Amino acid sequence: MPIRKIRQKIRDIHRLNKIMRILGKHGFGFVIQRLHLENYAFGKSVIKNRFFRYFAEKQEPRSVRLRKVLEELGPTFIKFGQILSVRPDLIPLDLCEELSKLQDRVPPFPYEDVKKQIKDSFGKLPEELFSSFDPVPFAAASLGQAHKARLHTGENVVIKVQRPNLNKIITTDMDILNTFAQLADRYMQDIRILNPITIVDEFSKVITKEIDFTYEAHNMDKFRKNFKDNKTVHIPKVYWDYTRPMVMTTEEIHGIRLNEYLLQPHTTEEKKTVAVNGANAVLQQIFIDGFFHADPHPGNIFVLPNNVSAFIDFGIVGRLDEETRDAIITLLIAVSKKNIPGIIKALELLGAIDEENPIRDLKNDISEFLERYYDIPLKQIEVPAMLHQTLDLMTRHKLKIPPQFHLLFKTFATIDGVARQLDPEFNSILHTKPFVEKLVHERYDPRRIFKDIEMYSNELFDILKYIPKDAFEILRKIKKGTLKIEFEHQGLSKFISEMDKSSNRVSFSLVISALIIGSSLIIMANKGPLVYGFPALGILGFVFAGILGMGLAVGILKSGRL
Repeated sequence: MPIRKIRQKIRDIHRLNKIMRILGKHGFGFVIQRLHLENYAFGKSVIKNRFFRYFAEKQEPRSVRLRKVLEELGPTFIKFGQILSVRPDLIPLDLCEELSKLQDRVPPFPYEDVKKQIKDSFGKLPEELFSSFDPVPFAAASLGQAHKARLHTGENVVIKVQRPNLNKIITTDMDILNTFAQLADRYMQDIRILNPITIVDEFSKVITKEIDFTYEAHNMDKFRKNFKDNKTVHIPKVYWDYTRPMVMTTEEIHGIRLNEYLLQPHTTEEKKTVAVNGANAVLQQIFIDGFFHADPHPGNIFVLPNNVSAFIDFGIVGRLDEETRDAIITLLIAVSKKNIPGIIKALELLGAIDEENPIRDLKNDISEFLERYYDIPLKQIEVPAMLHQTLDLMTRHKLKIPPQFHLLFKTFATIDGVARQLDPEFNSILHTKPFVEKLVHERYDPRRIFKDIEMYSNELFDILKYIPKDAFEILRKIKKGTLKIEFEHQGLSKFISEMDKSSNRVSFSLVISALIIGSSLIIMANKGPLVYGFPALGILGFVFAGILGMGLAVGILKSGRL
């Protein structure tokens, strides 16, 4: 085994022991037992004695304790919890709400490490690269920390520097998360239906993007381009000459962070303007640009002079392509008209419904949901409650909710809550209406129709072009008797493997039974060499049967399936 892999394995074992200690500390010892984690840690007897006493549940709610576990485990697990917080189809709503409180504010790392990261990225030290550089960070999080600096050209900037060895930490944690997912898929029937291996694979792709700061910088550039003509929204500028995967340099924002603005005395009119500007910005991102900031909480929004809203932290974004936005508009139009078949059609366009969903029950629940809100004035509708009930309905009927929809719901609920803090009379639904109407108008715009006709006619022409040739080829193969049709089974490999295991166990059981019966007959015949008055061959048969029986029992118990 290469030295690098051995070192990684040692890091994995050390980290796993730490994870088990934290799980036990917060009353999650039963997870260690159910996943058989003690088999993968160093010093099994020590692990068992140390952790099994923590199996008793603590007094705090499980959701709170899980949040504390993730915070204590560091950046990878904090980010994993934040991703899960927008997936109510995977975890209960109360756990989603608790995980949304995850904080990744951690102590800053030393300035010597900052200098090393900048030197490795640019070949120069901070004092050489910038005309001034504040060695004391003004903010620190799990992925990095931020310093103020000034360029030689005079611009004030913010330097975001990645934590040292972050890539190694995340690689180790991802190895362990993959192991957890495989063990959960093997031993925990209630978790297996959520497909934990796929969830961890998707998370791996997300966090790989986040630790490359150029990904966030590109997002910021795209937002800046989308709002270049908007006087009510400001997106910081990226300085690409001073940006690398582990260091990002952006324009310094001179304003008041929104969570501080909410605590200061401002006129009602000013607060209403800030609410409108911020909401308009997010709604434009969702309905017009199809590219939206997925975490617009008060800590990520600044209020600049003239009530301009400035957004920061573009690590998590959502995307809606034109087809998805069209399906959303179809859905909203059908909802406004109480058109149940139209709603079902829109959900099919979104890929939320398949043949396994019982449509009749779904129609009844949708009808009941619409009746609940249909005659209520818009200003009386609580948007977060309505979104929760919508997600609950979709989860209950096992609809396949696209991941971007969870980000969309979270974003909409967040901006509604922020706007209502600024203006208690703010109504998100009324505010959304003009954006939806604009999209509906665009759908029936002659230029859009001609564009669609042109696109579909090109596709139709390609189909018509190849049909005669393909049909001739099929007929020729049929005549020659060489036409072959291939079928690929899905999901049968595991079934075949389980059948093999079952048949092997049955065969093994028959051999043991035969040994027991044969040995009994020999003892009853009382023939051959005797040991303590019993036939030696019969005793030997019983011993072999006992050994084989114990081996079979241990194998069954280890598999976790009795």
